[in-house]
Amino acid sequence: MNCWKCAKIVSEIPVKIGFRAVCPHCGVDLHVCKNCRYYSLGKPNDCAVPGTDYIRDREASNLCEEFKVKIPEKISGFGEPAMEKARRLFGIDEPEAKKDFNSLFKENPPKDPE
Repeated sequence: MNCWKCAKIVSEIPVKIGFRAVCPHCGVDLHVCKNCRYYSLGKPNDCAVPGTDYIRDREASNLCEEFKVKIPEKISGFGEPAMEKARRLFGIDEPEAKKDFNSLFKENPPKDPE
């Protein structure tokens, strides 16, 4: 399990998190919405579990009984900038792309009709 704030490993195996548990690295609360697998922005109460109580501060310790530790996704290249991922994914050659983009805005003299 990783801390939601500093992303450092708190425990190798997902364990039950107490209501007052804190990260040993950065000291933030761990039993929080942002560290829960059901935390889902846009859903009612930002929670995938229907009917949960409203939690005002998603980063503060709470007493939610539905809390389950978020399982981190194994992502290669964690922390890699988004543009670098996009370049690799779409095969974008930056100098070529920049040249193509700039060519859209060049002023071309009107051609004489012959």
